[in-house]
Amino acid sequence: MTAKDYLQGIVAKIKPEEIKDVDTNIHFELGSEKYTIAINDGKADFQEGLVGEGELGMTATPENFLKVAQGDLNPMMAMMSGKLKIKNPAAMMKYAKMLGLM
Repeated sequence: MTAKDYLQGIVAKIKPEEIKDVDTNIHFELGSEKYTIAINDGKADFQEGLVGEGELGMTATPENFLKVAQGDLNPMMAMMSGKLKIKNPAAMMKYAKMLGLM
């Protein structure tokens, strides 16, 4: 599985009732790969590239992102060691469960 596959899978699993009042863009900078999960009008879309203003941003290598996502790397340890960088940690807490990171 690639980081792109993981993110596309997240979008497919998000239930409309979980995001009915959410309007945001979540950016992922994974090495040279850049992706956005755009959420609005009760719908989530996966897009290549960084689209719009990102409320939440995550930066990591694709490998480290997958390790965190799959539970093989503790997110706090990854942040403390610089393997994972979060723009707007408060938003991360808000969306972590939806993204499958908690």
